[in-house]
Amino acid sequence: MELLGVIGNPISHSLSPVMHSVALAEAKKQAIYLPFLVQAEGLAAAIKGAASLGFTGFNVTIPFKEQVVPLMTELTSEAKVIGAVNTIKFEKNGKIIGHNTDGQGFLASLADELMEPKDLNCLVIGAGGAARAIVSSLLSAGNDVCITNRTKERAEKLAKDLNVGASEHRICNVVDLSVEGLKDVVAQVDLIVNTTSVGMAPYFNQSPIPLELVTSKHVVVDIIYNPEETLLLKHARQVGCKAQNGVGMLVWQAIKAWEFWWNETPPSKVSMFEAVQDALRKTSP
Repeated sequence: MELLGVIGNPISHSLSPVMHSVALAEAKKQAIYLPFLVQAEGLAAAIKGAASLGFTGFNVTIPFKEQVVPLMTELTSEAKVIGAVNTIKFEKNGKIIGHNTDGQGFLASLADELMEPKDLNCLVIGAGGAARAIVSSLLSAGNDVCITNRTKERAEKLAKDLNVGASEHRICNVVDLSVEGLKDVVAQVDLIVNTTSVGMAPYFNQSPIPLELVTSKHVVVDIIYNPEETLLLKHARQVGCKAQNGVGMLVWQAIKAWEFWWNETPPSKVSMFEAVQDALRKTSP
C-alpha cells in the first residue's frame, strides 16, 4: 500500500484528498491519500517521518510551500525558479525532491478550457506565491507579463527575481494598482489573471481591479474557486469575455503532481473535476 497525503495548517478545507482518492480508485492503485495537520515547529519532523515511513509523496499547502524548500535534498527547475514547493516525492534512495506544479497546472487549465497560452500580453494581479508560479510559467511559455499589486514593492521584487535570465523579449513589468496606472496597460492585454483573495470571503462584493477596464476583448481567469463566480468573473461574462475560475488550475496541478510521482496520467480528469465540484456544492452556503 502506497502512502500519500497533503500537509498544511489549516488542512480541513483541502480538496486534494477528494481529487486524488477518486483518481486512485479509478486507476485501481493500492494507495491511500490523507490530509495531515502539521504545526510549524513539527514541519521538519513530518517530512523526515514521511520519508522514514516510505511515503510516495506529499502535496504541500498554506503556509508551508516556502518553508519546506530547505528541507528538500533536491529541487526541480520549476521549484527553484518559483522558490516554493507544492509537491514532494520521496525516493527509495533517500532523496526528497521538491517540485511545483502550480504554474504547469495554470497553463494546462488555460489551454484545456480557453486558449493556447502563447504569444499573449498578460496582466497578473497579485504578487504572492500563486502569482510567482503563474508569472514564471507564462514567461517560460513565451508571453509578455505585467504585474500589479496593492503593495508595489512586492510586485517589483517578483519582477526582479523572475527577470533574471529571462529573454529580452519576455520581461516582467510592474504597474500601479489604480485606474490611472492600469488604464493603458489593460487596454493592450489579452489575458487578465487574478491571483489575490479579493472576490472570496470576506471580499465577496469586491473586484481586484476597476471593472470598467474589463471589456469583451479580454480573457479573464480568477484562480478563486469558492465562490464559483467572483464579482470579477460575473462582470467579465456579462460583457462577453471568455472567463474561467480556479477549479481547472486546482485539478490540473493535481494531475501534474500525479505525473511527477508516477510518470503517468490519472485515468480521468473529468472524474477529478466532478469530485471537486461536488465537494464545493456541499460546502457552499
